[in-house]
Amino acid sequence: MSIYIKESGTWKEITGANRPYAKVSGAWQGMTNAYTKVSGVWQPVYQYDNTAPTIPQPTVVLTSGTVNTVSWTAITDDITGVASATVYQRFFGSSTGLVSGASFALSSFGAGSTTFAIPSNRRNTPSGETWVVSYYIASTDNAGNSDTGAASSSNYTKPLGTYTVTTTGHGTWTLAQGWRSDLGNLGSVYSGYFGPTYSYQYGHWFYGSNVANAARGYVPDSGSIRTYRSSTDGCSGAVVAFGTHNYASQPGGSPANDSTYWTTGTSQTVGNAREFTLTAATLGRIAVDANFGMFMYPGYANGTIDGTANSSCASGSTYRVFDSPYVDANSGRLTLVYS
Repeated sequence: MSIYIKESGTWKEITGANRPYAKVSGAWQGMTNAYTKVSGVWQPVYQYDNTAPTIPQPTVVLTSGTVNTVSWTAITDDITGVASATVYQRFFGSSTGLVSGASFALSSFGAGSTTFAIPSNRRNTPSGETWVVSYYIASTDNAGNSDTGAASSSNYTKPLGTYTVTTTGHGTWTLAQGWRSDLGNLGSVYSGYFGPTYSYQYGHWFYGSNVANAARGYVPDSGSIRTYRSSTDGCSGAVVAFGTHNYASQPGGSPANDSTYWTTGTSQTVGNAREFTLTAATLGRIAVDANFGMFMYPGYANGTIDGTANSSCASGSTYRVFDSPYVDANSGRLTLVYS
């Protein structure tokens, strides 16, 4: 039932958000409830309510790169009750700014969840905008009071396209002398055994935070690393085996390299470039390492260290030499593909 008041000859409904007054003992008092007697029973016709529903902050699970699962607790209103509620998706582009997305009208107001798709034009691209997505709930009660709840945390959308990440630095760690300082900034990148002076060498490529800035926490669907073996030095038959590290630049001491042999290949001949396919394990590290980098392990695919205590290739030493990024701009270049 409803209560009406006649204004300028027209009957108008008084909602719970409008408060009528009654004169009691000569004093005007705001009404909280009004009742009428129907068939001997008092029934409410008005209840004052100027407070909007209590709206929860949604939580988001990145179900996949193209779908988000959004959850919420119950939406409540202690007086007149919840009349409607809608979950909204919104994007924020680094150039465009705020852009509305999809919406989902709730049929009930208890705890629940739903999924939202991420359109391809709202995904990060190598040459386009950077996008984040968030979700919020708007609700109205039966008295007409409306409000918008706090938005969920913002999350980057999954990249789309092919990203190339070049190195920001390189270096060679040796078991005998630490980081090689005799190569200079333009020097080559060494890996493998090279006699007792240097012993086993681990060639490193560093990318700063550029890999993380491309990945935004998402695992690439595929990827590769490009290397170029020097045509003037190194043992031609050496196997190339890669691991990962988490350094933005060359550390001061011994690097805590990942001990698993993530990416391996057959021999890369001297004087030639090659793209090595990154394994699923390596791609997984790209999604979580803030300063993802690659290094070359002086060993075979089965994890054994190759080479013997002799600097002669003919005697078993299997060191290899790769052009630095200063000689070959694509040395150590990563290619990451998101579909």
